[in-house]
Amino acid sequence: MMAVWAALPIGVALGMLVFRVGPIGTAATALACGVGVAMGVFAAEMGPILSAQAAMASLFVEVAAILFGGLWLSRILTATGAQQRLAGWLTGMCRDPARAVLLVVLGVVPFAESMTGFGIGVVVGIPLLIQFGFPRVHAAILGLLGLIIVPWGSLGPGTLVAARLTGIDFQALGIASALLSGPVFILMGAGALTLGVGGRRAAAAWPDLVLTAGVLWVAVWGVNVVLGTPLAGVLGSLASISALLIRVRLYERQSLVIPLLVRRDLAPYAMLIAGLLVTSAWMALWPGKAPAWLRVLHSPATWLLVTAALTPVLLGQSMQAQPRALRQTLSGWWPIALATVLFLALGTLLSSTGMSTVLAQAGAQLGPAYPALAPWIGALGGFLTGSNTGASAMFAASQAQAAQAIGYPVLTLVAFQNVAASLATMAAVPRVMMACRIAQDAPPPQQAIFATGVTADASVVSRSHVWPIVLVLNGLILVVLSALSMGLM
Repeated sequence: MMAVWAALPIGVALGMLVFRVGPIGTAATALACGVGVAMGVFAAEMGPILSAQAAMASLFVEVAAILFGGLWLSRILTATGAQQRLAGWLTGMCRDPARAVLLVVLGVVPFAESMTGFGIGVVVGIPLLIQFGFPRVHAAILGLLGLIIVPWGSLGPGTLVAARLTGIDFQALGIASALLSGPVFILMGAGALTLGVGGRRAAAAWPDLVLTAGVLWVAVWGVNVVLGTPLAGVLGSLASISALLIRVRLYERQSLVIPLLVRRDLAPYAMLIAGLLVTSAWMALWPGKAPAWLRVLHSPATWLLVTAALTPVLLGQSMQAQPRALRQTLSGWWPIALATVLFLALGTLLSSTGMSTVLAQAGAQLGPAYPALAPWIGALGGFLTGSNTGASAMFAASQAQAAQAIGYPVLTLVAFQNVAASLATMAAVPRVMMACRIAQDAPPPQQAIFATGVTADASVVSRSHVWPIVLVLNGLILVVLSALSMGLM
């Protein structure tokens, strides 16, 4: 019966989402329900509940700042024309629509997500897909499908949290997660191709899919083994981008020379990457626990905000576009940020009051069948919080306890939790909201690039158009992960 009560806030959230209640109202109602259940059934007191939320306040602020910085950077890159010029270069180089889908879904979005995390990869990928000529709704979906590298997003804090909460070696968890991510890369790439270019053209593009997904898989695993977990997503996605561009060079006879103006347009991205990598190295070399100022300096939020502020200067332009870009960013940011923070608060509540542990323990009563359920539990955490870090805080420790109880390898089960939770963040309401906003506001394509059977349009991009397809693809991959988890018993 306690498990039923523990599941009630989650059921309320899911029910309200099904009936298309707004994400802010959904999260607020589910959080209020959770507080009521925690105090009325689990004998929790308001003081400890508030203390747990206060302990996560820095994460809430960082996530909100990352979202603001990502949206601001997207706005100012659009206002200065940098995104359009970069897209024009890529579209001129990659003339095949199937390769364009793979380039973005298995390359560009994972790379951007590895650097910043929290769904900011879609900020880069969706406008690029629209410039390629894909419809806005398809671009929003494809951008979300590119969030496949989340275990290493923002250099891997979610994986680190899972490792610390379960007592598993950080690098070992990164390696295990990389091995389990292969099916995710391949199946999500296949789904993206089918949506983007249709079944027949997707089937014809299987060599490109195998090459790009295979290089991404091997590179992410190899970097985890050789260099460690934090840089695996960055270097792995760079490897997949390079492999596909080399194939473009060989088969489409396109020059890979980057024009001078486009090289300047890459300066904001270079600054963002350099800042994160340098501060990551600084953090790694710092003796003992890094001071607060260095942790702030290392945050993706800091470098997103600094890069967005300096983008006009880096591009040799005036700052006149900044006031309008900031106003537009603020209007689009606050509902997304508020919904995200409320869902994170719900995850914190479930974890701190023991409700998530009760849910995992109830699942563990399935005995040998529990591993099949474990990916779905992880996915539930990712879906509710929109964050692998939040999902790890919610369920990683209880998943490890369940694995010990049934005699299943703890490292393997926590890796399934890590991969499944990361996968499901793409279906989280705040992520879908942000993708729809980016797709709606992105500038139209400068020219028709592909004869894909549809043209880029100005239609309204709503959650009801995007969410079902993302959920279905997530469900199919979770079925595969469940089968794998049983096969590894």
